[in-house]
Formats: sequence, structure tokens, C-alpha cells
Amino acid sequence: MPKHPVLVEHDVEAKMTDGTVLRATVYRPDRDGETFPVLLTRTPYGRDLAVNSAYFNPLTVAAAGYVVVMQDCRGRFGSEGFFDPAVHEAADGADTVTWAAGLPASDGRVGMWGRSYFAETQWRAAATAPEPLKALALGVSAGGTANDGALYRGGAHEFGSRFTWGHTAITPNALVREFADAPDQREAALRDWLALDQDVVAGDVFDTLPIRALGSRLNTFMNTHIMGSAGQGPGSPVTELWDSATAHPVDAATLHIGGWFDIFAPATLAQYRMQLAHRRTRSLPPPRLVIGPWTHSDFSGDFPDLSLGIAASSGAMGGYGDLTAMHIAWYDAVLKDDDTALRRIPPVLLYFLGENRWRGFEELPTPAEHRTWYLADGGRLLDDPGRDSCATYDYDPLDPVPTVGGATMMHGFRPGPADQRRVDARDDVLTFTSEPLTAPLTLFGEVRATFHASSSAPDTDFVVRLCRVSRDGVSIGLNDGIVRASWRDSYATGTYRPGHRPRPLEPGQVYEFAVSLWNTACTLAPGERLRIQVTSSCHPRWDRNLNTGTPAYDSAESAVAHQSIHMGEDHPSRVVIGTL
Repeated sequence: MPKHPVLVEHDVEAKMTDGTVLRATVYRPDRDGETFPVLLTRTPYGRDLAVNSAYFNPLTVAAAGYVVVMQDCRGRFGSEGFFDPAVHEAADGADTVTWAAGLPASDGRVGMWGRSYFAETQWRAAATAPEPLKALALGVSAGGTANDGALYRGGAHEFGSRFTWGHTAITPNALVREFADAPDQREAALRDWLALDQDVVAGDVFDTLPIRALGSRLNTFMNTHIMGSAGQGPGSPVTELWDSATAHPVDAATLHIGGWFDIFAPATLAQYRMQLAHRRTRSLPPPRLVIGPWTHSDFSGDFPDLSLGIAASSGAMGGYGDLTAMHIAWYDAVLKDDDTALRRIPPVLLYFLGENRWRGFEELPTPAEHRTWYLADGGRLLDDPGRDSCATYDYDPLDPVPTVGGATMMHGFRPGPADQRRVDARDDVLTFTSEPLTAPLTLFGEVRATFHASSSAPDTDFVVRLCRVSRDGVSIGLNDGIVRASWRDSYATGTYRPGHRPRPLEPGQVYEFAVSLWNTACTLAPGERLRIQVTSSCHPRWDRNLNTGTPAYDSAESAVAHQSIHMGEDHPSRVVIGTL
């Protein structure tokens, strides 16, 4: 492939329909008279943020024969206007696609790329169907899961990740813009933000009760967009706006990139399936899918308690190349009709933990079968329900179980697979462990728990976690989930169903609950065991249930809840996992 010299142009202006000017950095082949496809991304995080290059290197891509455009969203960094998340991205995206298609070095075809919020800007632009837009490369994309992990999970608020996003990714530039004409106020606001940041790192912010008391320390953006959702619940208007980004499939080629430990992992799979079904009725190339052992912002495959090696990283992917090269190969196929490089990469590429290798498929496979493990007396995990029994613990909201790993995105906390032994050892955590396996077992697909429980409280939470226990006893968390008891009707199948309002518990009455622990791909070796944790908190990932019926957003009063997990023939508490 010939490599082109690259010309970088800064502060390239695009005027939106309403007159607002958005600015971009443009990387283009320095070839007078030649034209190339345009690859556009739109971001609220600063178009020249260095971390972008580890995912998609604009210089490398431009040298491969593309015009790469990195634009600041409305109201962010170099662009004019006011930033209101999601609200302007459809119109601004459509205007920018049309503008990009008309750039002097453009051949009229446009693809989009980027991860997280960058992915939302792709979906919203594509929903308007601008004619030049032919392809979307969507990384760790959020749309469609506002009530199932993006904003809320099982009725609990994703307080840790939402606060972290607003505080670290948005607030600094928001303060600079809010006080652009008042330098003394700006300096004071930034000092206050730094002081708040120290309390975030120390964990004091997340311990605040009631949560709304934080409002006096927060800026306009945080109070409007973060604290607002903290005081609401599943099905609220903010969830409708969030999910509208991916409400319908789009007529474009799509590449979906995600991680098993990403906070939006279910959305990546759902969006791939949606585009796959849509493609069957359109003349579109089949969507492609890559799922690595990655988190929302870390694509290394390297964790404090589990290092998977360089082959697991986005820089190698088991010999298939880095993510930048994969983007180029895919765009060559869908925008240049050259699939030479793409032919060597499977349409679906999934990383399997335990095997520590990538597996390729033509389409996302479905589990060959489903296997059920039952919670049983004595902390056992059995193939049958066992005798009727009950296991108990007390949950104190003022002494919550700490967040250790998981599909999180929180300032000061490392996500991903993590050693759970200090969690296992707590008195307020029940564990149920299988016998050592006698043959390899590949877990694949959704992990779903259905269990029977009672509580002394009118409302409480239940957290379920799947762990892989090594031969030497190290318990590594793979998947987890939560249900807020008052929201049990909305999550009766483990995922959100509209049309139900929260209902209190009758203390002492046994109820059935369901929790989706999301998806996994993990092979256990002979001698390894499965473990299920059951507890009632994961702090500060999810806002604490105070066991009083009043949300932590509004109250500082709490009570200790006496929890009982019921098991056996009459109450078959169980976990069902797909296998390959």
C-alpha cells in the first residue's frame, strides 16, 4: 500500500445551518489534485486529545489514503455554541457530513469513526440519512441501554460512572467556557473543582448523604446533567433521549468494537444484532464485530490481578493487527472496494478468557446449550436444587461492600477482572462455589440469575456476581449485576420492561428476583470452579439503597436490613449460563 505524505490543517471551520461555527483538525494526504474518502469523528473531549491515537491514529490513516476530520462538538473546546449532550448531534452531524463531503480533497464518500460519545454522534448523524455517509465504525457505543447499565441498572443509579464522566471529562472545559469573560470567577471555580477532585480520589464524595447535598459543590453542567439523573429513575425522560440514538437501524455499513468489561457492553452486542437483521433486508455488507477483554477506556488487556499478554491488546489482537490497521482494512473494503486486507480478518472476532485467545466466526454465535447451577446450603453450587434451606446476612448501607473491578468507569477505581477474595471474606457477602470441574467448560453468552429472597426492609438491593476460582483459590470476578427490590417488576426478566412502577416489599415475604449479569466468553479448565456471590451493595458503583424506602439522593437516614436467600425445591435460586 503506498504511503502518502500527510498535511495537517488546524481550526478548519464548518458553519452549521443555524450559523454556529464548529472547528476541526483535518489530516489529509498531501497530494494535489487527488481525492480520497473522508473519515469523520465528532467529540466533546477535545479533538486533539492524545488518547485518540491509541485507538485510531489519524496520521497513519491519512497516510493510507483518507481525509481524517476530527471535530469538536458544539459548545466544546474550539467550537462555538452551547453543549447540551445529545441534543444537537443529529443536526450538527448531518451538516458536518455534508460539509466534509465537499472538502477539496474529498471524493464525496464519508465514513465516521470513534468510541463512546463519538459513537453516539455517528448514530445520530446516520439517523438523518445524509447521502454521503456510507459507513460507521462504532466503538464502545452506549445507545439503547439507558435502563440496563448506562444510566440505571436493575433500578439502581450508575452513580459512580456518571459522576466520573461529568467531573473528569466535561467539567474542566465547561468551567473555562462558563466563566470565559470572568477570569477571577474562572480561577475560583477551577480551584473548587480541584478541591472536589481530591475528595473524589479519597472517596469522600461518593460517601455523601444525601447525594443531592453535593449540588452546592458542583458546576452548572453537573447539576443539570448528572445530579438530575441521580434523582430520577428508570424510564425517565433522560433515558428516552439517551436511547433514541439507536432506536432504529441505519442504512450504512457498520463495524462494532467493544469490550467484555465495558460499561456499555450489552449495547455493542444489541447494535450489532440490530444491524445484522437490518442488513438482511438491504443491500448492505454484513456488520462486523470485535469484542476484546477490554474496558470502556483501556484496550490493553492488562489488569492488576490478571495480565492477558500483548496478544489481548488492541495493539496486536492475536496477530490480526492493531485497531488502526483494522479500521483501515475495513474502510478500504466498504469505501474503496478493496477487501484485500479485510479478507484475513474474521467477520466476528471474540476474545475468550481462560483460553486467552481470539476466536473468529462468520456471525455472532448463539450458545450451544444453557446450563443451570443452583445455590444450595453450605455455600454449595449444585446441578440440582438440593434441600430447602436459607442463608442470611445483614446489609448496613453505612458499611457497604466496596467496588472491586467489574464493568465500571470510575475515577480512582480499576475496572475489569479483579481478585474478589477480600469481598468473599466479608460477613455481608454470601458465596456459593461449585465442585472442581473435571473437563474444560466454555461459558458463552448471557449470565442470568433468578433467586428467591426476603428482607426486613421495605426496599433493598441484591447484587449477584459470577467468579472464576483458580486451582489455588484465587477468585476473579467476571460478571455482575444488581436489582433494586422496589423495581423488581420492571426487571422481572433481568432487563428493563416499561410500564411498571416501583413497589415496596412486605418485610419477611419471599419474592422472586431476576438479575442479568451481562455476557461472557470464558473457558474454565479442569480443577477450576465457579463461584456466585450474593450481597446488597457495590459502592460507589451503584447508589446505595438505604433500606428505608427513601432514595439516597434525598435522605441520609439508613437502616440495617436482615437479608435471607431461600433455596431448594420450593425456592430454586439459580444461575443460568450459556455454553459452547
